[in-house]
Amino acid sequence: MLDETLEILSKNFLFADLTSEELLELKGYLRPESFEAGEHIVREGEEGDSLYLVTKGGVNVTKEPDNHFLSYIGSGGYFGDMALFMPHSVRTASCIAAMKTECQSIDKASLEEFCTTYPVPGNKIYREIIRAISERLAITSADLAMLMKQEMMGQSKVSEIVASKK
Repeated sequence: MLDETLEILSKNFLFADLTSEELLELKGYLRPESFEAGEHIVREGEEGDSLYLVTKGGVNVTKEPDNHFLSYIGSGGYFGDMALFMPHSVRTASCIAAMKTECQSIDKASLEEFCTTYPVPGNKIYREIIRAISERLAITSADLAMLMKQEMMGQSKVSEIVASKK
């Protein structure tokens, strides 16, 4: 019987292709963390190098300047994957515990060590992370194209939004 953390890992698509033995090895590289309701797990604009898997509770994802709500990540969800690939990665949003929340985190160095020691499951994880990031990029590109079309029709000011981000 899998313990609770292994059960959650096995149901997350990032780790779904891993065997029970591979999940057990991965668990040794994870760090349990607890957060109180309202506590920042990551802050937009700060550097970070860890991925977080929510094992209990939930997380609100917000964006500055007005803490605009973007999404909710519940048990079994994850965030922070881009930080594993970019040197000196800056968080693109804040993640705040919506209630008492428990996570398992893995930093870039630990994931790289796992992948070097266990290349087969490591490649499975990297493949799924890359797929997830690629899907989000495709959605973002489609959203940007729609906004640009709206701008050409005089319905939005995408160029001002993009210019403000530079």
